Amino acid sequence: MLLLAATFANGVLSQQPELQDLGDVLHLMLDKDKDEKVTMDEVNSQMTMLGALFGKDEGQQGLEFKQLLDGVKSWAPSIFELLDANGDKGVSKSELKYATKFEKSVKKDGGLRDLVRDVFSILDSDGDDKLSVDELLEGSKSSDVITKVTVRFHKLFPLRKTPEELEDFVKDTVESIGGNTLDKESVTNHMQWIDDDGDGYIQRKEVGKYYNIAGKKFITIAKTIKQMGPMMAMFGGMNDGGGNGGFKMDL
Repeated sequence: MLLLAATFANGVLSQQPELQDLGDVLHLMLDKDKDEKVTMDEVNSQMTMLGALFGKDEGQQGLEFKQLLDGVKSWAPSIFELLDANGDKGVSKSELKYATKFEKSVKKDGGLRDLVRDVFSILDSDGDDKLSVDELLEGSKSSDVITKVTVRFHKLFPLRKTPEELEDFVKDTVESIGGNTLDKESVTNHMQWIDDDGDGYIQRKEVGKYYNIAGKKFITIAKTIKQMGPMMAMFGGMNDGGGNGGFKMDL
């Protein structure tokens, strides 16, 4: 959901009071039945609503929105499971506070940049400041590499009591760099999106470049969500149906 509000970035927003934390706004948006838990069904329902509202735009903004929505849909189950620390199939307001923590980690000296640097160094087995296809393949299959990356990830985002409980998520994330199909050809093809100079390697400077681009976009989108979230929560209530001709407003 952190990506979806990009489509509202060009909206005209009136003056608002101090913005709530990102996690709190996401909880407000997603908890449609107000039972203090966000379910995967509620997440899917909101994505469907947003697709219906904004997916008909055939211009560049509409295309970008559809791409964002597709990306969110593919990762939503994994992120939901990650946030659902107690495994009760619902994400609480306190569990969603990790969205706020992630937003803060992206900012200067927040810790995420150092985590990305450390992960790069762990994968860069020969220390030449670039990742080869073989290093990505070996890293994604190496239990030692996955353990080291997970320990570093857990230090910044202690979403479970122990790092070991996060290893499956970290392994899936590392594999996704190569396209989740662990063969040389697919990894080579998939890594081209970040290989600007086409030399067949992911340079440290290339990672830094795309980290900066993604970080700035995330901060902008997070701010937009915090501005527009309460209104989107109201829209969600309107579409729930109810006793007033299908109009119901949750506040």
